[in-house]
Amino acid sequence: MNLRKPWLLFVLLLGGIVILPVYAFNCDLSFRLYGGLGCVDGGDLSRSISGWRSYYRDRQGEGFLSSFKLGEMHWALEFGGEAVWPLSPRWSLSLGGGYILQKASGKITTQTTRREEIPVSPTGRSTLDFDEATEQNPVFTKSTVPIAISLHYFLALNTRWTLTLGGGGGIYLGRLEFRESYKLQSESTSEQQTGYGVVRYVDRLATVGEYSEKTKCTGYGVHGRIGLEFKLGPHVYLSIAALGRWVNMKGWEGTRADASQWQRIYGLWGELRAEGEEERTENGQYWAYDLKDEMSGKSYRLLAFRSEAPSSSSRPANFNLSGISLHIGLGFRIGEKD
Repeated sequence: MNLRKPWLLFVLLLGGIVILPVYAFNCDLSFRLYGGLGCVDGGDLSRSISGWRSYYRDRQGEGFLSSFKLGEMHWALEFGGEAVWPLSPRWSLSLGGGYILQKASGKITTQTTRREEIPVSPTGRSTLDFDEATEQNPVFTKSTVPIAISLHYFLALNTRWTLTLGGGGGIYLGRLEFRESYKLQSESTSEQQTGYGVVRYVDRLATVGEYSEKTKCTGYGVHGRIGLEFKLGPHVYLSIAALGRWVNMKGWEGTRADASQWQRIYGLWGELRAEGEEERTENGQYWAYDLKDEMSGKSYRLLAFRSEAPSSSSRPANFNLSGISLHIGLGFRIGEKD
């Protein structure tokens, strides 16, 4: 789905929320601004981060060491506003928009060492040593713009406190950016005893690069809410609310780019040298799939960015926003009769 029209709708919505009160002094209208913190499931994105952590942990040993420091994307900062129109003394309708930000960053390192002895003759052997070190610095940034309509019920507890119950649905415009700087250093050396002494072959590779993925998705969902309003003055009130959401965001499509530089030293005694740069881009989408370790038999739920499904059991990834949030805000009533 093209995001230009929903974004235009959001801009018009915010313009209406801000401008409408100016022309509405003769009607009972409320305008509320809020901020808060949310805890969401995250769907396949959080499960993929957890899957990679388990994969690296299970591979530890036998010449492989790793460090995985990257958390799942469960926490979110939320900001927004809404206009509330009264339908009756106890019922009202609201239209609002907001901004939800999630971010996760970390560091992943691996170290692989291996030594082999290969027979090259009835009496001779060649020794092969392999060392590889990698470093990745991933950063996930996910932003979502919700546009929601809600129906509210108000129950006055006393002259200052009012209980609010509500629910509704909305459209969620999402963007996900993944950036990662990486380094790879590997060295393979082999030594062989000959009639002229020991001969050594070297293959040393050093690579540094920047990788990125940028995708978009439009999701839909429903929500429920319970809260309290505390009257601070004739036209100002404090709002505290807990919000529960069920939001599906499936079909994250976009582009990825990879730019790297490499240097290679190889050949007999490392006499040969080469270097170069590589760049590539690709359009595609996120797929959720299971990676099975043939040795252990374990499966890991991971993500892949591809133009086509990586396997027959793959499915489009769902980075949902289902979870709970706590909002605190200020409300302003315009045209309310004392």
